[in-house]
Amino acid sequence: MYLTPDRWIAAFFLFSSGLAGVPSALANEHGAYAQIIATPIPMAQSSKTILGQDFRYPAGVPLIKAFDITLPVGKSTDLHRHAIPLLAYVVSGELEVDYGSQGKRVFQAGQSYVEAMEWCHIGRALGAQPVRLLAFYLGEQEPDRIAPDTCSKPD
Repeated sequence: MYLTPDRWIAAFFLFSSGLAGVPSALANEHGAYAQIIATPIPMAQSSKTILGQDFRYPAGVPLIKAFDITLPVGKSTDLHRHAIPLLAYVVSGELEVDYGSQGKRVFQAGQSYVEAMEWCHIGRALGAQPVRLLAFYLGEQEPDRIAPDTCSKPD
């Protein structure tokens, strides 16, 4: 059975939550299967990055890594870019991402997006609580390009 991007994301979250035994392709966004409810996480553009870029999954042997990232209040990431697709889900807090010439975006708890690729940006925690972000990197084993590259100036 073919999974649409929304169903793939729901299935991926079920799998990463330890519910791999559930036939997630059968769970739908409006109902339950075996008392498991799979509700899609809204994404404005699941087939493009947040900047509207087309992307492709890397070739080769797949490598998926997930990280639970906490950005303390008022702190920023370094200026960086990603070479591979990255699905980001904001668990808590308010995240501002500055994409330089493409402007800033603010993400609230419960929002998700596909991060820009090969575009320098900085993330910053806004508000009075840290940002907790789940990041799912969709890469390949060789070369492992999951670590972001450092940028010297914004794009």
